[in-house]
Amino acid sequence: MNSGFAWRAAELDWLHIWRDMYDRERQQGEDATHPEMQRSADQYATAAARYARNVKRVPQPDAFMQWLLPQLQTGDVVVDIGAGSGKYVAPLAQAGMQVKALEQSPSMREQIAIVVAESQLTHVEILPASWPMTSPVTCDVAMAVHVLYAVRDIAPFVQAMQAAARKMCVIVLGVRHPTSPVLPLWTAVHGTERLPLPGALECMGALAQLGIAAHLHVLPSPPPIRYASLSEAATEVCYRLRLPYGDPHHQRVADLIARDWIIGDNGSVTSPHAPPPHAVLWWRTDE
Repeated sequence: MNSGFAWRAAELDWLHIWRDMYDRERQQGEDATHPEMQRSADQYATAAARYARNVKRVPQPDAFMQWLLPQLQTGDVVVDIGAGSGKYVAPLAQAGMQVKALEQSPSMREQIAIVVAESQLTHVEILPASWPMTSPVTCDVAMAVHVLYAVRDIAPFVQAMQAAARKMCVIVLGVRHPTSPVLPLWTAVHGTERLPLPGALECMGALAQLGIAAHLHVLPSPPPIRYASLSEAATEVCYRLRLPYGDPHHQRVADLIARDWIIGDNGSVTSPHAPPPHAVLWWRTDE
């Protein structure tokens, strides 16, 4: 912790702002959730395989890996907190890092195991746990990529990263949630604007309030959200809009997408709205 750093961004309580934005967005989502929408103890049970397919369409190393890998040394232990379907497991392991992929979703862990097997990766450990862990882990680098949107109280989360990392902590967030281009469809279906989750700017303020002098690096703009087919796009958007996957909801969403989105000659579907910029918030723990 940079204990000598006492700046409090704009003299605001950013930890409260974070929690308030999180609570209001989640409550709006719960209020809008269709009673027939499938629920599961594993929230990614119906989405993990689809999410993994979308992730694999992005060539690696992507903009974030192009920034991160030069910061690392061969053999570094990297904890990937909320590793999802294993997007960064292969590029990190293939670059010579020891990867601890931390993921609480069983469905997502299955996808990580597929990545490890297909790429014949070594030095990868898949950890079925949430963060902070009940049994503390140590590493050289702790990273959390597009994870903090789902965390209501980020102070313990960030402080656990700080305690675990011998060299560096890295957080990646969008200025707004990466699925923000879908939000016009929320308005079309539910009749109200979707409330935003906190993102990179709120996180920067919260880190300052915690006494952490983080650096901010803005990544090149990500490509627009793209799906292989109209059906796949409608299924994913139903999930985002808290609707059941079956008709008539699926068809209604498909019609809205077909009206407003870009349909490629190969049947692919691309959002016409630019995605929000992504930012890397990082700080050294060894200085």
